[in-house]
Amino acid sequence: MMGSLRAIACVLIFAPALAAAQPPPTPQQKQAASDKVKKAISKSQGGEHEAAVDLYLEAYAIIPQPLLLSNVGSEYQQMKKPYEALKYFCKYIEADPTGNNVQYATAQARTIYIELGGIPSVEDKDVCKPIVKKQEPPPPPPNPVLTNPEPTPGPAPGPVDNGPKKPTPTLRYVGVGVAVVGAAVFGVGTYYGLQAKSISDEITNHPTNEPWRSDIKEFEAEGKSDEKKQIMFMVGGGLALAAGVTLFIVGGSKSSSESSTSASLSIAPVATPDQLGFAAAGRF
Repeated sequence: MMGSLRAIACVLIFAPALAAAQPPPTPQQKQAASDKVKKAISKSQGGEHEAAVDLYLEAYAIIPQPLLLSNVGSEYQQMKKPYEALKYFCKYIEADPTGNNVQYATAQARTIYIELGGIPSVEDKDVCKPIVKKQEPPPPPPNPVLTNPEPTPGPAPGPVDNGPKKPTPTLRYVGVGVAVVGAAVFGVGTYYGLQAKSISDEITNHPTNEPWRSDIKEFEAEGKSDEKKQIMFMVGGGLALAAGVTLFIVGGSKSSSESSTSASLSIAPVATPDQLGFAAAGRF
């Protein structure tokens, strides 16, 4: 997560269910891509973000699902690599300009653009353009040199007041812990979503000239059960993640009165039959 006195966005995106492409991927391709996405989720949860990036890109090479590019951007953001993160968020926006995660990717790209450019704001339509840094005003001309200037006595040195010490942000640590738990639960929901999608694809793409498997009813029931588990875990994980983000923001060094007037938070889960994600954005 990133925090500053300018607009920020806090996000954790997990691998989406793989959508159909043209031409339709083979069952072997679907399985291979799904396996890589599952491994990427596991690596990300374990803090191995470089490995997660590699696995997401390998899955994208098998089935070019645009939302995977947004996942790569999120991994780079967690690695504190803003240029790479901005690059992949913009790749996703360009590849799927009307996708369900465009609002989240745009918010992340805008935050990174403002931070790298040192500017107060930027229009959404400009977040993927080359970064133009704020121009610093020219230095003032030097004062004329005086001949034998009289020394000006300065004030006597006194004690230096560094101000009150900031309290330890304990509440932020609690928020991080809650957010991690929520992320893990959300990841479990994503896994069940992938399972449900895999079963649905297998039933939908079943050849008409071949007999159905003997346990088709149980197989279909398993898919519905996975779908219900997906919703349950994603909602629970999303709520925990939102609570963690809120605790993290509230636990900052600002006073409660200042935070209540200048802080705002917007959390938007993204979950469709083909795309799964969770975005939280705010300003404080």
